[in-house]
Amino acid sequence: MKTLIYQLLGALCLLATSCNNGGGDPFASVDLYSQGLPATLMAYHDLRAGTQQKTGPTALYIDFSAGIYTAFGTEIIRRSMSECFNAVLSNQFEVYKMAMEKVAPLQVSSSTQLGQIVSDPKQYLDRRAPIQAAVEKIVSSKNDALLITDFEEWQNNAEVTTTAYLKIPFSRWLSAGNSISFFIADYKEGKTDKHIYFTVFTYGRASGKSLISKIRPKLAEFPAKFDLAADAYTITTHYAKPQLGGIFQDLNGSGKVGQNILDVQETGYIYGLKENRPFEYYPLGLNWASIAEIQKEYAAQNQFKDLFRGLYLDITNNDSYDYGDFDVKTYDITGDFEQYARFAEAGKHKPSMTKGADGESRISGQETDPIALACYEQNGALKKQFVYEPTSYSALNEVFVLNKALFDNTSKPDKNAVEAAVSFSPQFAANQLPGPHRLVRVDLALKQASVNSGNPALQKLKWTNANGTPNVGLYESVMNTLTELKPQDQTVYTYYIKTTEN
Repeated sequence: MKTLIYQLLGALCLLATSCNNGGGDPFASVDLYSQGLPATLMAYHDLRAGTQQKTGPTALYIDFSAGIYTAFGTEIIRRSMSECFNAVLSNQFEVYKMAMEKVAPLQVSSSTQLGQIVSDPKQYLDRRAPIQAAVEKIVSSKNDALLITDFEEWQNNAEVTTTAYLKIPFSRWLSAGNSISFFIADYKEGKTDKHIYFTVFTYGRASGKSLISKIRPKLAEFPAKFDLAADAYTITTHYAKPQLGGIFQDLNGSGKVGQNILDVQETGYIYGLKENRPFEYYPLGLNWASIAEIQKEYAAQNQFKDLFRGLYLDITNNDSYDYGDFDVKTYDITGDFEQYARFAEAGKHKPSMTKGADGESRISGQETDPIALACYEQNGALKKQFVYEPTSYSALNEVFVLNKALFDNTSKPDKNAVEAAVSFSPQFAANQLPGPHRLVRVDLALKQASVNSGNPALQKLKWTNANGTPNVGLYESVMNTLTELKPQDQTVYTYYIKTTEN
């Protein structure tokens, strides 16, 4: 009897919820831009960028094929390897041995123990380390890894010398927003000139906590390095008032209010770079009509040309690409973001489940959460209309542009601190932007880049084997990857702007 009563109550709650919402939005009373916004916006930004956060431990993969033992006997290589072991094994880690056509876990508890294993000549009795299998395993993971190998791949009892056998995993890794750094040292095996590669796979954008930040100084003595990346630029900001970001402020104004003329809601401002995400969020206490009036007033005094300043790019690393022009793109993303925010909010309101008369899972009759009752099917599945499906953004034209003069002038002489400012378009007008309570996205984008095929370091990705046969498998893998993933309209940095009514 109680079960029947609970089921009836649940049905009444569902009916009441439907009536209260008029069959409309069950989130009408939820502020999607409130306290939980930082986590929601970061997750949304990651999703739209196609990136995911790290999981699992850092990994170390070591080639134990016969020829590698000679390389490890070279002074600079042996010393650098020991320092790398200490860096990798200082945190949670996994170690893998590549030998006898297998990639197998190697149980070690310290860098000393690993050093003893690597120094044991009996470990190097096979000539075939499965390079491709190791790289594919790294690419399927979601964390940084160090691969130490000579990249000599054997398949079907033959050395791979011409096939771009690593192109597919390299492309998968880079297309997900990751990068690969090769540190290259030379050695001789008999009379044959060879290379060994300490290769760092960096998951996501590098930060001070990334493996590459620890490894790069350890390998400074290596004579060559090559960064395989579609986004090898670095981003920094220099803001007069970091709590208000890089948006225009009247620094000569009277007091805090007089300087914060766009009424940035300080408690709501989000600085994504703090979490290694290249975006900022600006909640403004004004609408675009008021901002346009303020801009017009200050423009008469030769001020407020730029909406955002203080963002700097270091684009000196052209190992992979020579960077071309940059651009600014603007979108109204309100509908897409709010669909995601509702989806994320619904995930916080999963209904309590119970078993029905036939053993089926169903929403408990004691469930009273109106969002849970409105958003979930009786079997506990999220209703289709509340599942997030990314949609195309609505472009807003003639709104903001790149301050090209500033960009070009700060590119001289060495491009290590290029300022990328977002200016008002000469055709800017408030009616080109959406009304209040809308979310605008402003992207700094790399329009195009060209493969730096003349980089001398690329020649270090080739060698001639003991039989006199050129081996270009690694070189072709890299070049094919660069050609396929050449950046075009690539988002570099994002400003999210939320306006309100005056």
